[in-house]
Amino acid sequence: MARKIVGIFNRLLLGGLVIVLGITCYAKFIRKDAVIKWGQYGILIVLTNSMEPTIEQNELILIKEEETYEQSEIVTYIDERDTLITHRIVKLENESFSAKGDNNSILDEIRPVDCIQGKVMYHSKMLGIFVLYYWKRVIVIYVLLMLIFYAKSKLRKEEKNEVYEK
Repeated sequence: MARKIVGIFNRLLLGGLVIVLGITCYAKFIRKDAVIKWGQYGILIVLTNSMEPTIEQNELILIKEEETYEQSEIVTYIDERDTLITHRIVKLENESFSAKGDNNSILDEIRPVDCIQGKVMYHSKMLGIFVLYYWKRVIVIYVLLMLIFYAKSKLRKEEKNEVYEK
């Protein structure tokens, strides 16, 4: 009974991973989204130290798309070169804003507010390191283990069928 529950759980987990991977690939490669969002939320890794000490390099950030943004909020936006930037809003006027990294001395260029992808809601160094260095390996190992277990169960079924046929 316990084996059956574990098998069902593994199939559901693998199915969920396949669905997440499919949606992610569709959003990234077909729709060419800069940020892959689940509803209003997106997850990114900060690759520079421009927001230190508030947000360190390689931290995972959770952003949420908002209807309005306020001065001093940390946001992720797309710059003129289609690069994602996570900086703090310094000036906000009408439909444009200017931002600056906490560790930078120069203001970013003025951008339209609709370039903002979301406000930083959460950040974590540990999760960032996990995603950058271990997550891909964990998925690959999990998928390989699932394939091995699937192949073993197929072989067992075939062996049982051969025994019944004799």
